[in-house]
Amino acid sequence: MKVCLVNDTSDDPNWGARATSLALRELIHEAGGRVESTLYQYRIGMAQAEDIASVRDAEVLSGQVEDVAPRRWQEFESRARDVMDGVIFPEIHTALASSDVVLISGEGCIYDCTRQSRMIYFIAYLAKRFLGKPTAIVNHSIVMNDPVLREIADHVYPLLDDVVFREPDSALACVSGLGRVASDAAYLYQPQGDEWWPQSGLSQQSPQGENEGEILRGGDFDPQVPYACIGGGSVYFRGLKPGFDAVPGFSKLCRALQACVGQVILTASSGKDLSIMEPLAERLELPLAGVNLPIQTAVNLVGNAQVYIGARWHPSIFAHSGGTPVIALNRHTVKMDAFLKQVGMQQSAFDPFAIEDQLDDLMAEVKAHLQAGEELRSHLRNGALRLAGMARENVHLLT
Repeated sequence: MKVCLVNDTSDDPNWGARATSLALRELIHEAGGRVESTLYQYRIGMAQAEDIASVRDAEVLSGQVEDVAPRRWQEFESRARDVMDGVIFPEIHTALASSDVVLISGEGCIYDCTRQSRMIYFIAYLAKRFLGKPTAIVNHSIVMNDPVLREIADHVYPLLDDVVFREPDSALACVSGLGRVASDAAYLYQPQGDEWWPQSGLSQQSPQGENEGEILRGGDFDPQVPYACIGGGSVYFRGLKPGFDAVPGFSKLCRALQACVGQVILTASSGKDLSIMEPLAERLELPLAGVNLPIQTAVNLVGNAQVYIGARWHPSIFAHSGGTPVIALNRHTVKMDAFLKQVGMQQSAFDPFAIEDQLDDLMAEVKAHLQAGEELRSHLRNGALRLAGMARENVHLLT
């Protein structure tokens, strides 16, 4: 089967973006499919000159590109007819028309009625309603926080052949009775044991600075000695607290973890996190694993830690897969609440903007997880293996 994979996020260096898309491609191959065409997230996330057929080869002198994506449900049919008439989105039409099946990876991209959100639904509508292709939106979460987005979703989901959410909270937010719950495709990645370390590509900072796959800077790192991993989160970059400096709070948390666990490894799974983690690494002379770390190495690193603290969805999955307890900075982060519920971890709502005020409670949680030891880790690993099996539901349409 020829598959059009829509919203492929492997063009983003973010750990999770790469991990999910690579895992989905593997699942498609396992199910007997072949990715015939790909629509990357950059292609649908912002307007492109190629969106309008008459100017696709022309230079855009104004520096701005007309956005012809539908802005509300009432525009979907007319825009789809424009596509079929060859007026707009000719490349998207070609990609869809040349495939047997259309799989759309929603990821965590559907919220706020962004262009990417609207285009995900529009492509699904176009593929199914106008081109008659078996079509599914899979591997996704939704945040229905906008009435326009809600109206679009309520009309599009019933048309589709399959709807697969990556966690239960999103299914509850969907039109009643539609969609199934599976898990994120990134659960396919499983951490290796101690034997991975010598071949992992991890090393200390080189004179040239950041090299792909390195732990970048800081003091000595002995992978055989217990360590904790710290991560950032998109919550710091949404403008919720303009001018907020996260470094002091993280500094105190790192010092407390050094006293309790031993080593501390900072992780920047997204390029944005470097604005927090780089000054933190310099201040405390801590190792920093950067965004270019190979995915399997990132899974190994977080999955073999004693604990992971952060507000990132995919590093939390990497941790869970290895049995590493996750302490989520989950206040203001719906996706982290969803993660905790799916893995069955009860926890207080830790505020990423008040780490210093909650330091005692955070460390109490760390100590409780450490005390639980291998029994807890085994329980978490078993749960992650169950979710890894469920990840194959994302390509059920192919089977």
